[in-house]
Formats: sequence, C-alpha cells, structure tokens
Amino acid sequence: MKRFCLCSLFLVAIICGFCNNSNASEGKIRIALYKDGGVSDGYKNDVAVIEQDPTLVYELVNGQQIRDGVLKNFDIVFLPGGSGKGQAASMGEDGVKQVKEFVKSGKGYIGICAGAYFPIQQEFINAQTKDPRWERGSAVLMIEFSDLGLKIVGDKFKGQQEVHYGNGPVMNVNMIPNKPNVEVLAWYRTETAKNGTPEGIQVNSPAILLTTYGKGTVVTISPHPERTPAMNEVLLKLIHHVADNLCFDEEPPCVLRTETSQPNPVIAPAVPYMDAMGSVEWIPEKDVSWFNTSKKLPFRAGERYRGLPYTQDARYTNLEMFKELLKDVDGQPIYTGPTESDKYRGTDCSSSCSYSWKHTIPYLPIMKTWHMEPGDWHLIHPQTGKTVSIFRRVGDYRFTDFHESKDVIAENGREVMERCYDQLLPGDALVKRPHGHVVMVCRVDKAAKVVYITEQGGTNPDDRSQFLSDHQTWRVQYPFTYDKLIEDGYLPIAINEDILTK
Repeated sequence: MKRFCLCSLFLVAIICGFCNNSNASEGKIRIALYKDGGVSDGYKNDVAVIEQDPTLVYELVNGQQIRDGVLKNFDIVFLPGGSGKGQAASMGEDGVKQVKEFVKSGKGYIGICAGAYFPIQQEFINAQTKDPRWERGSAVLMIEFSDLGLKIVGDKFKGQQEVHYGNGPVMNVNMIPNKPNVEVLAWYRTETAKNGTPEGIQVNSPAILLTTYGKGTVVTISPHPERTPAMNEVLLKLIHHVADNLCFDEEPPCVLRTETSQPNPVIAPAVPYMDAMGSVEWIPEKDVSWFNTSKKLPFRAGERYRGLPYTQDARYTNLEMFKELLKDVDGQPIYTGPTESDKYRGTDCSSSCSYSWKHTIPYLPIMKTWHMEPGDWHLIHPQTGKTVSIFRRVGDYRFTDFHESKDVIAENGREVMERCYDQLLPGDALVKRPHGHVVMVCRVDKAAKVVYITEQGGTNPDDRSQFLSDHQTWRVQYPFTYDKLIEDGYLPIAINEDILTK
C-alpha cells in the first residue's frame, strides 16, 4: 500500500501518511544481494536463509550493476559478510553513492558483519566502532534482545541466545547529535577478544541496530544469524520489518486542523524553551570572535548580550549547556566558554528549534533546514520500531520542490497559503529554502493575519548596526504578517505527532 494523504476538515487533526511496501503486500519483497569484491563465500548462507521464505526474491548484483542503477528494481539492498571497505572499493564512489541514495529515498538496507561496518564507514548511521582493532576472531557468543527487538523477532527469542560471531563491529551508538538515533535490538552478553584486541569492550555493546537514513530503514547485524540455524528466523523477521517500513510517497504527508484544534501538550513546551534560549543574558569575559571572521563582528568583552550566540560551527548547545558556561561574578552572568570563532558555543536557527523540540522529545536529532522538508527525514519510533517522518505539512498546500519554497507558494496561491497559516499552532515552524531559515511558531492572530515567531536569526552586513546596538541575534515573540511570510517563502510545518512515545 502506498503512502497516502487523507484530509478532512471535520476532524480535529488527521495525520496522513504511512510507510508500507506495496510489493510486500503482493507477496514479493525484492532483495539486491551484493556479490562482488569484499564479499566472502558466506553470502551463500544468506541465500539459503532467503530461499526459506517464498515471499522473498533476490538477485545477486555486482558493483557495476549498482553503478548502472540496478537498485531501482529492488526494495532492499543486502550487504553480507566479508570486508566493508572491500565492498565499498568494488562498488566505487559512484556505487556507494547509489546505495546511500537508494536508502535515503525510502528503501531498505540490511547489513551483516561487513555489511554492518559499511554504513559506519560511509557515515550514514549514528554509530562508531569502539576500537580500530577489529580482528576479534570467531566464536559462538550470547546475545540478548531488547524489548523493542522482541517486538520484532518474537518472544520465543527472549533471554540469552547463541549466535555465531566473526569479527563484526563492536560499537558505540548515538554519539552524533545531528543523526537520527539508532535503536538497539540486541546486545552482546559475552565476548571474544583474540589477536591482541581489547577485552571488556564487547560485553553489553550493541549487536543488532535499527535506524533510519533519510526516509529509509536500516538494520545492521554485527554477528551471523545466517550461520546459526536457530537464528535464521531472526534474519527473516528483520528483513520483513524493513520491508514493512519502506516509504513510497506520492505526496508528503499533512495534518489538517479546525477551529477547535489544541496545541499538543508534548510539542507546545518548545515555545517557552525557545523563548528562554532567546532571552538568556550573558557577558563575555573576553572578546568572542564571530563564527564568520570576515564579518568582523565580535561579541565584545564586558558588554551584555541577550540570547545564545549565533554560530554554525559549535552549534550543538542547548540552554542548559550554555548556562553551564556562565559564571556568577558579583551577580553578573559572565561567559567563560571558548572564544575562538570555530569553538565558541551557541546555536543557529535550525539547531535552536531542534533543541526546543528535543527538550520534550529527547530522541529527536539536531537538524538543519534541509532536513525539515515535510515527509523527508524519518526516525524510528522507540516504542514500536516503526519508521515515521519527523515533519508534516500544516494544511493542504500542494508540495513540489522544497528547495524553492517561493515556487511552492506561487503554485498554491495566496488563498491556500493563508488558510494553511491559519492552522498553525504553538510549537509548529515555518521554513524556507534555498536560503535556509526556520522559525518557531508561538501563536497566530488569524483576524490580523499575523504569526508571532521566535527565531535565532544571525546577522548579515545589512543589519550589522542593529546587531551592534541591540546586542542580540534573536527575535522573541516577533510579529510576522502573512504578507511577509508569503513574500519571503515560508512553508508551514509541524512535528509529526506519530513520533511521540505512546
């Protein structure tokens, strides 16, 4: 069943769009199983497991075929054991790009051992190896499934389970704030540490991961269930879970609201948090170089500023982290953090909004404006394991090319866009591209056709004097007319309520 959009003004809010696989519903899931340089003979075990399930069909594909675009014919790309770097080398740079774009577009990825190294090495999952010494050896180890893992593979696998291991990655996860969280489906409970590899780092480290890349669903498996007969079923269930969460968007999902719609109690607290980020006062102990040194705009020592400083470099700073850098000196909030242009701590527009939502939705990533295309970036719901979009359209505007949001507005027309702005609620956002910017919605005065917003705005040479006189890069509870929103090209978006823990 394809993702679809149903909109009705008779409902308080209709959430539109589901990830599903049309081919799976027809009984066939198409798998591209990689067989080229860097793949060991163990791929034959993967073939044997896949052939146990009549709903799965596979083809062996090589690097040249991937470079030629063969993946368009498949639902899932499957990278087996061997060497992750070797597989990347045999695909070539263009082939790796094809794999990443395939997954990002809403398709699936399964990787075993080397195939679990591959997305780490190609930087499309939120995981890192704990140690570069990988040759830990082969052994039968014990793993234990998480509660989420058991929802996917079944309670028959409750408790510790034996599985073959052969040099798969030993990982830390969720160390990178600007990538979607991975959910751990299974943990190692024992380890092997041969060939001078470090002891003690594998026990209780992740063994099986579930995450997203763009719209796509990714499962990586460090051990070898295909070489463990009792675990073959696990591999098949993981394949089906990925297939059940493929996304085929005909149109990005939307939410429609009526006069009685109320702010979501989980999302709405983003507004006072954003306001607090824009209102905190601080005094630099020393001059702080502007992140773009060519503008020659320091935060000057001894002068009082309002709102977290603007930066696009060390932008991973929420309100609590910034306050830790403030020292009370005779009742004055003195900033004592880094002062170099690439190190001082602050936010930009998108990280400010991200941290405000993350304040009550902790598994949200820290996003850029291009991640905020409705229906584009997805994450794993930590309770259900389902792949869900982060953002939806507010209202029924037709959506074409997000990278030219003024074109989207021109195509829909003023009447449609004003009707969509009317439906905004506290905690929603307005985003524009290609010159990326995003602002938080605080409230809407429909009669006056005004949206009140809070934004981390930065500055440019044209408003340098305003920055120097106001000592802030923020506008808090600032009125934006509908006319100005249309002129500037702002599209209304909302956090998808389906991502909230239920």
